[in-house]
Amino acid sequence: MFTGELLDTFDYISQNLRGFFVGRFDIRYWSDDELRQGRNFQIIELNGAASEATHVYDSRNSLWSAYGTLFRQWRIVYAIGAANRRLGFRPPSPYAVWRDWREFATQACEFPLAD
Repeated sequence: MFTGELLDTFDYISQNLRGFFVGRFDIRYWSDDELRQGRNFQIIELNGAASEATHVYDSRNSLWSAYGTLFRQWRIVYAIGAANRRLGFRPPSPYAVWRDWREFATQACEFPLAD
């Protein structure tokens, strides 16, 4: 399914999302051929580094395969974080993380339930 055109399209999109280094795009498309060409699809949701690959939930895969996928993902995430720190980026303080979580938790109560 992956083609050079499709990978180029998502690379272009990703490069234009400041601070986006790893994640998962949930997409809707109408034609396999158009998707392979990187055309005529819609991004429904963008999930960041904490999102897991959806295939880990496929019952045809083993539990060990799922863990292997997740461990690979987290190695990549931590490597990106280490590289960003070497470039001078600093993570937020524990207080800032807590404050942001509290703000999100307060707002999340108002979000409609997903179906």
